[in-house]
Amino acid sequence: MRLGTLTLAGCLLSSTLVAVAADRNWQTGTLTATERQKIRQGSTMTTNSDSSAKDRGNGSDYSQNSTTTKTDNYENYQVYTIQSGDTIYTASEHLLFPWSKPAGITLGKPMKFAVEKGSMYILDDDGKQHKATVTGTALKQ
Repeated sequence: MRLGTLTLAGCLLSSTLVAVAADRNWQTGTLTATERQKIRQGSTMTTNSDSSAKDRGNGSDYSQNSTTTKTDNYENYQVYTIQSGDTIYTASEHLLFPWSKPAGITLGKPMKFAVEKGSMYILDDDGKQHKATVTGTALKQ
């Protein structure tokens, strides 16, 4: 009985996601440029300490050694430049993990995207949806 409930819940979630994708105002555009950017987001300081103490009868002998390491933190983004009619959009997709893949879109070929409240939804060549942040718009010269 529990498996049936989970299956039903999964089906409802899938149909809801498909309905949301179908409700978007999809536009056709052309990917004119793309690049991966690594942006420094700060740094982390790590300190390791080793210490030892020895009792010498009339006093203690104490020693300590500390090592501090600074590591820069970088976030990966895929930046897309898409032309649709007279409008050129620039959008940035945050790749959350080192193994995350950006939208697989062929440069210079027609592609589908939707813009909603500062976000861009991109359909890649396999039909998978990717969410990016619109970072700029311009009119074609």
